[in-house]
Amino acid sequence: MGKKYFIKTYGCQMNFYDSDRLKTLLNQNGFIEVSSPNDSDIIIVNTCSVRKHAEDRAFSFLNSIKNIKNGKTFCIVGCTPSIYREEIFKKLDFVDIICGPNSYKKFVSVLKKYSGEKISIFEEDDSLLKEVIPPKISEKISSFVTITKGCENFCSYCVVPYARGKLISKLENIIIDEIKILVDKGVKEIFLIGQNVNEYGKDIGKNFVDLLYKVHEIEGILRIGFLTSHPKDIPDDLIEAFFKLPKLYKHLHLPLQSGSNKILKLMNRKYTIERYIDIIEKVKEICPSISITSDIIVGFPYEEEKDFKDTYEIIEKIKFDDLYVFKYSPRPLTEASKFPDNVPKEEKERRHRLILNLQDKISLLKNKEMEGKIEDVFVRKKSYKKKNAFIGRTSNNKPVIIEDENLREGEIIKIKIEKGERHYLYGKQTLVKN
Repeated sequence: MGKKYFIKTYGCQMNFYDSDRLKTLLNQNGFIEVSSPNDSDIIIVNTCSVRKHAEDRAFSFLNSIKNIKNGKTFCIVGCTPSIYREEIFKKLDFVDIICGPNSYKKFVSVLKKYSGEKISIFEEDDSLLKEVIPPKISEKISSFVTITKGCENFCSYCVVPYARGKLISKLENIIIDEIKILVDKGVKEIFLIGQNVNEYGKDIGKNFVDLLYKVHEIEGILRIGFLTSHPKDIPDDLIEAFFKLPKLYKHLHLPLQSGSNKILKLMNRKYTIERYIDIIEKVKEICPSISITSDIIVGFPYEEEKDFKDTYEIIEKIKFDDLYVFKYSPRPLTEASKFPDNVPKEEKERRHRLILNLQDKISLLKNKEMEGKIEDVFVRKKSYKKKNAFIGRTSNNKPVIIEDENLREGEIIKIKIEKGERHYLYGKQTLVKN
């Protein structure tokens, strides 16, 4: 019997995708996955350092289980080891192995012959981007597919370039083959992901929009999405794809971060508010039904009340379908970590609360506007929120709770939206045509 391993993952979709790939490598090498750290020989925590909160949660989890060590091998993988390196051994002296996100093949090799010493693994290995590894599917119907690794934009607050390295695109044929394997296993919904998916191919002479069209042609896929975009990389042909590709979710996640040109410049975001609004107007003109979501950071260094008001007013103007709002916290190695963290904690919390309250009102109104409409909904899985119901996604990627226990995952059905709430739509299957 092989050694048993347990994986706990924190952070973004990239981390969860990496964990699935790591599980595949471990399984191929004779390791056995278990569902509890108590039952394992090896405990692996896949970490994120983009935001301090995710990092703190990972460290807290490790501290909460250190009493079960008793010969177990404790490992930290992912972004956090890339940032803190051997300092982790001082902070968490019971940890045995640390490994960056670009070294998972070496990590598995080390685990096979591990003998108890402290080991750091940071050698660069891009082979996983150049070969098809049959993915372990965490969901039967939907799957993420990473198309790039790393980022070279160097937004002043972001740790990703230091944690994951330079931009490297996965070979196009590898992406297509991986998706075909997923489809053969029953996956019908694909999300292409990367730190900035729109930059895909710039290092290998390829193009993200061309890739999108090729993925769209794969038989068996019903829905396609992508995350995350950068406003400086939104060409017109990508905007047109929302109209031309019926399988593509009519949804664009486009991080704004701030409504102040002064703050955007300090963030090194490489666009202005005027350019951002121009993109939004073009997208809505070509695809009026599109849903647009975004990220906002409040309390960035030197953000004065006027800068915050600019952000608040731009949110009122654009009326995003939803927002992810974060209070700024300095990240190691970043340019912004050299700035004074000069917005008081209480003020960050006030601004955070004001924007959340504003977005609650906007999201509720936009969802209320959906009431009475007939939508083509992709049925994803059983609802955890409501008994005898399923949760699906409209063609513009809004979550719908469908009050019907006799549906099948992975089908597209017509749903009449009966109620719109802040976070969810509610509807029932209908035979009425659009």
